[in-house]
Amino acid sequence: MQNNKFLNFIKAKGYYIVLLICAVAVGVTGYFLLTADEEAKPKVEAVANVTEPDSSQEEPAQSVAAMQTEEPTTVMPSKPFRLKRPVEGEAVTAFAADHLAYNATTKDWRTHEGLDIEAVIGQEVYAAADGSVLTIYDDENYGMTVVLRHTDGYSTHYSNLSEEIAVEVGQSVGAGGVLGTVGNTANSETATQPHLHFSLYRDNVPLDPEEFFE
Repeated sequence: MQNNKFLNFIKAKGYYIVLLICAVAVGVTGYFLLTADEEAKPKVEAVANVTEPDSSQEEPAQSVAAMQTEEPTTVMPSKPFRLKRPVEGEAVTAFAADHLAYNATTKDWRTHEGLDIEAVIGQEVYAAADGSVLTIYDDENYGMTVVLRHTDGYSTHYSNLSEEIAVEVGQSVGAGGVLGTVGNTANSETATQPHLHFSLYRDNVPLDPEEFFE
């Protein structure tokens, strides 16, 4: 009896049941299609916000040192050191600091770190350049000597002077100033005619005075 009621119900409502089943099938199919489509789409990673530079802002000002144009520094060449002749006369014994020269007084060969300039005893001796009196002493070989100190490490030595010296230690002397007179006090050069033994040094290195005379 109950089976007949169920069959009658199916017959009466069969059309609607079929529609319901179709609707459910369409819904399920659509759900799976949407899910598959979402899984197939590539995942887009989140991009961090990057703040674009504000073009309205001015660039940092350059340093003052960088903006300044450095003018080339002009280096003036040092004035060549020049000498006046301390006495008027010819050289009788040449400069020989780098080789041996024969000495007629000692009768041997030795260096000669100066220039012997002929003169007469009592002839005035002049400062060869501006300077100051560094020392005055009696050298055992070259006799009474006056040493003047000049700029740039130069010094001039005036030897074979007489005992009467016209300057004092520490005194400033201009070029051409009188230092004393020619004598005959150089024990190692007595065989040479009267002369001034004149030497030039720079930082204690002997130089040829002939190369510096005006």
